[in-house]
Amino acid sequence: ELGAKLDSADKRFTTRLALFRSTKLNERNRDADDASLVLLSGKRHATGIEVDLAGRITPKWEMFASYTWIPDAKVDAAGTRVSGGTLVSNNEAGELPGARPAVTPKYSGTVWTPYQHNSQWRVGGGLTFRGEQKPLLSQIVVPAHTVGDLMVEYTHSDALSIKANLSNVTNKLYADELYRGHYIPGAGRLLQVTASF
Repeated sequence: ELGAKLDSADKRFTTRLALFRSTKLNERNRDADDASLVLLSGKRHATGIEVDLAGRITPKWEMFASYTWIPDAKVDAAGTRVSGGTLVSNNEAGELPGARPAVTPKYSGTVWTPYQHNSQWRVGGGLTFRGEQKPLLSQIVVPAHTVGDLMVEYTHSDALSIKANLSNVTNKLYADELYRGHYIPGAGRLLQVTASF
């Protein structure tokens, strides 16, 4: 990984950049066809870039953003099946060489921007997004999705504040966790109100 941190001359913005290449060798997973076997994933790699930006657009308006782009991700060598430390099969188990590794979107990120209206009121909103993915050992393609969130905060005094967060504003149905035969959906629309005293 090669990284850098850049600050604007007026100190209003800071940016972190990272170029990376990650290689994973023989990650251990349970074999979906036989729970007594362990699947060693073989060899895979991912190459990409991460960018984070934080700062103030105006004295009252802040912005935070993060973006990851992984254009190059590939299974380099097929996995093997192991039982009790003994090799059971060295044929092409798991994902096939040349395929994009499961659950590896080409892009993902988030943007959040709060605004301090006055000494008592603060509002904010943001988006979280992720590109299309495929579950492990599946030809199903899970579409890209974007989820929006909102926040409003009222500060009565140094001793009392109330905050309301509305997550997944549009009640978007999306797959948060992917598995070979099913998925776990992301949380639906959720309103949370908290008070601090």
